[in-house]
Amino acid sequence: MLNRKNREWILFADRAHVKIYTRHYVNGAMQEHFVLEHPEARKFQHDQGTDKPGRGHVAGSDSRHAYEDHADFPEQESAAFLKEVSREINHAAENDELDKLILVALPKTMAMIKSEFSKKTIKKVTAEYAKNLTNMPEIKLKERLATMEELP
Repeated sequence: MLNRKNREWILFADRAHVKIYTRHYVNGAMQEHFVLEHPEARKFQHDQGTDKPGRGHVAGSDSRHAYEDHADFPEQESAAFLKEVSREINHAAENDELDKLILVALPKTMAMIKSEFSKKTIKKVTAEYAKNLTNMPEIKLKERLATMEELP
């Protein structure tokens, strides 16, 4: 009987970094597939020349109000970056480049990524872990992932 390889992708993400590793067998060696960074999503609002709007007083009152709504540019940059990552994963799923997908990211980041997944990609998600491991050294990632997979 032919033993089919499982092409498993493991995605580690935060709002400005994505690392994708591949693994061809359960508990097999992890190989770095690609790493993406988006430094603009890490900047502070004031670094982009767009501080929060000023505040004013209502005449005859102690209350204050903002002059205008502000856009959170780092948050918008992060959303655009994660949307592009989702498109890349959708493309891989459509071209049958992966069989399984494991997501490791904090809940908000994971939700942003998954919101753009196609139905075919969603079916390939086999596990989700609410952790930010993007800064963990590669040498420790396999061990850390194995401990998360053992938990009930």
